[in-house]
Amino acid sequence: MEHLKKKHNDEGEWKRKKKEKRKIEPLETQLLADIEAQAGTIPEKKRAKRPVKKVKNDEIEDEEMLDEKEKSKVLKLAREQRIEVAEDAANLINFEDDDDEVEDEDDDGSDVSEGDVFETTLGNQLTATESRLVDGFMHKDAGERRTLASIILEKIAEKEAAKSMQDDEEEDALPPQVVKAFTGMVSVLSRYRSGKLPKALKVVPALERWEEVLWLARPDLWSPQCVLATTKVFASNLDPERARIFYSQVLLERCRDDIRANKKLNYHLYQSLYRALFKPAAWFKGILLPLATSGDATLKEALIFGSVLAKASIPQAHAAVVLFKLAQIKRYNGATSVFLVVLLNKKFALPLKVVTALADHFISFASKTHATELPVLWHQSLLVFVQRYKRDIPREKLEAIKHLIKVHSHHAISNEIRREITIITREQQQHAGW
Repeated sequence: MEHLKKKHNDEGEWKRKKKEKRKIEPLETQLLADIEAQAGTIPEKKRAKRPVKKVKNDEIEDEEMLDEKEKSKVLKLAREQRIEVAEDAANLINFEDDDDEVEDEDDDGSDVSEGDVFETTLGNQLTATESRLVDGFMHKDAGERRTLASIILEKIAEKEAAKSMQDDEEEDALPPQVVKAFTGMVSVLSRYRSGKLPKALKVVPALERWEEVLWLARPDLWSPQCVLATTKVFASNLDPERARIFYSQVLLERCRDDIRANKKLNYHLYQSLYRALFKPAAWFKGILLPLATSGDATLKEALIFGSVLAKASIPQAHAAVVLFKLAQIKRYNGATSVFLVVLLNKKFALPLKVVTALADHFISFASKTHATELPVLWHQSLLVFVQRYKRDIPREKLEAIKHLIKVHSHHAISNEIRREITIITREQQQHAGW
C-alpha cells in the first residue's frame, strides 16, 4: 500500500515539475533556442505593439462635431473677409486706411442703356414716338447744357480772377506742394483701373478748402473706375452738405456727360450713383431734384437715374419729402413723371399733406391749355398714384381727377383710372351708409 502511495506521489511530483518547466520555458523561448543553436545568432524579438487606447464612440462624435463647427466657423470668417475686401470704402471712416482697394470690375458689368432700365422703372417700354413726345417737354429756354469740364474750368477761372483782385494773394493761395501734388496725380487718375487710390485724394474730405483742391485733380478726366472708387470714399467721409456739392457738381454732371456722349451710362458710373445713395439726403438734393428741375433732362437720363432709385432701399421720410418737392414743380418734364412712378411704386405710407400735394399737382394740368396732348408717361404716373393711394386721396380730389381724365384722356389708361376711382367711391358710400 505504501509502495502504491509513493508511486502515486512520484507521478504527481513529476507532473507538477513538468508543468512548472512548461511555464518557465514557453514555446517561443524554445523556438528561439532552437534557432540560436542552428544559426549561431540570436534573432530579434518582434517589437511589441503599442497599446491602442480605446476611445468611446461619444468622444469620437464630439471631436468630429467640434471639427465641423470649427470648419464652418473658419469658412464663415473667410466669406466675411472676402465680402469686406470686395466692399467699398463707404463704411470706412479712416482716411488713411491702406486696405481699401477697388477691384477691377470692367469685365463683370456692362454699360447701362435706355432699354435696360425701362422695365425697372416703368414696367414697359415706350415707343419712339412717345419718347420724342416726352423729350418735347424739355424747356426750350434752358440753354446749352454745360459739361463737367466747362464747370471745372469756370471754377478755376473764377478763383484766378478773385486772386488777382486781392492784395493778400500769397496768403490766400494754396501751398505750392498741394498744387503740385494734385495736378500731378491727374494722369494717374485718368488711367486708374483698380487698387489703392492716392492717399492725397483720400484726405480731401478732411480739408477745409476741399473744393479748390478737388478741381485741381480734374474729375472730368478721371476714369470711370476712379469715379467709383472716389465716390465710395467721399460718400463715407463727407458731411451731407459737402456730399451734396460733390454729387451735384461732379457725379451728376459726369454721368450726364457720359450718357450724352455714348447714349448709355458706363457700368462703373452707374455703380457710383448707386453707392452715392449711402447718403440719401445728399443724393436727392444733389442729383434727383437738380435733374428734375433743370428742365433739360432727357427721358434717357431720367430712366437711368430712376432705375438706380428703383433698385435701392431709401428711408420713408426722405421719399415723402422728395415727392412733396416734385409735386411743387410747375413746369412739366418727363423726368418728374419717371421719378414719381419710381417713388410711388415703393408704396410708402405718406402723410396726408404729401398725398394732397400730389393730387393738386395732377389736377393743375386740367387748366393748362398750352399742352393739347400729354405723354403716356404722365398718364402712367397718374394711374400709379391713384392705384397706390386712392384710399388716402380726399373725396373732392377724386372728383377733380375724374374731370381731369376727361380733359387729358388716354384710350386705355384713363378707363383704368376711372375704374379705380369708382371702386373706392363705392367703398366710401358703403361705409357712410353703415
